Amino acid sequence: MKAYKTLIFDLDDTLIDNDASISFAIMQVFKKMRLEYNDNCFLEWKKFDNAYWHAFETGKMNIPTSVKTLEEKKTFLRANRFVVFFQKLGVSYEMALFLNKFYNKMLGENIVEIENARRILKELYALHYEIIIATNGPKDVAEIKLKTLQLKELITTLICSDEVGFNKPSLEFFHFLYKRCIHLDKQKMLMTGDSLTTDILGGINFEIDTCWFNPNGLPNPYNYQPTYTISTLLELKRVLN
Repeated sequence: MKAYKTLIFDLDDTLIDNDASISFAIMQVFKKMRLEYNDNCFLEWKKFDNAYWHAFETGKMNIPTSVKTLEEKKTFLRANRFVVFFQKLGVSYEMALFLNKFYNKMLGENIVEIENARRILKELYALHYEIIIATNGPKDVAEIKLKTLQLKELITTLICSDEVGFNKPSLEFFHFLYKRCIHLDKQKMLMTGDSLTTDILGGINFEIDTCWFNPNGLPNPYNYQPTYTISTLLELKRVLN
């Protein structure tokens, strides 16, 4: 068994219950727009949002040539979601900017921990692992989530896609992350996350070991395999020992 030194964790749906945050936030957006809201609205938004970011990650999204800087790109991508999702209502880009800012604020209002997330990080912190959070979510929201659940003091580094300019699973994201590591031995790094297409594929492409957090026992439909699979966060101790 390898003696890992650097443990990389996804944040949403690995340490944080992302659905709880998203359902609350999009409900508040609908209320702000005086639109009727039900559970189907959340499901439609989640399906749309996943497809939207997948299109970006796979290079299938057209970004206006007027968007040049990293900050402009970050702002456009997040705001444009609301233009597209509410296109039948004719939401302007200026209104979308407001909705995105409001949505991000609401994401930080309802934060729920995945079972034993703090416990496992606290134990790993005590064992002096380098603990890195790698997320495709906005940095300001990620920091609020970590602070609210008292996880911030247990991690070494936070890496967010909006500061990198690329999302997981891109190699650009992982190269950026690598430059921020204390221990620069890829053989002693482990990427843990719930997403096969971002966390696990990204780790595999970067040639580090991976651990798929699969609490619902879902089948793996892809032709690539994680190094380990766990159904609870506490099982990670078995992997490390």
